[in-house]
Amino acid sequence: MLSSVAMPDDPALPRACGACSLCCKLLPIAALDKPHDRWCMHCRPGAGGCTIYDSRPQTCRSFSCHWLADASFGDHWAPLKAKMLVQVARVDDAAYECFVDVHVDRGGADGWREEPYAGDLRRFAAAPRTLVRVFQGSRTFIVRPHETLEIRRG
Repeated sequence: MLSSVAMPDDPALPRACGACSLCCKLLPIAALDKPHDRWCMHCRPGAGGCTIYDSRPQTCRSFSCHWLADASFGDHWAPLKAKMLVQVARVDDAAYECFVDVHVDRGGADGWREEPYAGDLRRFAAAPRTLVRVFQGSRTFIVRPHETLEIRRG
């Protein structure tokens, strides 16, 4: 269920963004001084999306929505339906090869803790050298196959 990572502007992508612009809300974009969990000032959700698409920052260009890029990823993960989006990143780290990051919209609240999402996250976490992180507002959780831990900052 975690196949190769494709880029969103790849013409071979199995799905399209459609009316979804949730990445423009949930992800921080330092180049635009945009914090996480707030709409980007250049986004028109449901009305055309990014108004600076051709000149968008590298952070936006390199983002890959896993639901968009991986046809084997369940339809229940469609960001507008799930109220969260998944980003899978290959990393060169001594402990991990892959980070699975789940960014939760306020409208999704604790949906990630419910089925089918919770079971999917536990399965992802069971993959060798994979770290599953859930970002919910200012809170961060690590999902493991048999437990979920909240990371406390400070």
